Amino acid sequence: MQARTCEVCGKRAARYVCQECGREVCEVCFEPGSWVCSDCYSRLKIEAPAPAVEAFPWSTPFKLFLLGFLIIFLGMIVMMVAAIFSGASVGAMIWILPFPPIMVGAGPHLYPLWMVMLAIAVVILGVVLFFALRKRTW
Repeated sequence: MQARTCEVCGKRAARYVCQECGREVCEVCFEPGSWVCSDCYSRLKIEAPAPAVEAFPWSTPFKLFLLGFLIIFLGMIVMMVAAIFSGASVGAMIWILPFPPIMVGAGPHLYPLWMVMLAIAVVILGVVLFFALRKRTW
């Protein structure tokens, strides 16, 4: 039995059958994703399906971490608002490395002494950690 040649290029042995036109084609002239020959593929202009884009490309544990962080942050805001309306002194510190901390406060004593001491301690700790970790990487 003689091997059939490709009906598109006429050079190699035919191994596949086009699902559109029924021609026997070789592996070079065949589009395996759509099961059609290269001629039919160019005629039909079959487009590959677009890759699915996830709304949030982060992993599930990271999403849960962000959700927990937001819930804690909202709880802190609610507690501060409640303390402000009850007349108590309220203070908070936001520290984003490597910048110095930001302190906010409200009430009869705008910046309680303990907030100032805590801010100074955190700045000193931050500077020490910055230099310790910087030398370790070198």
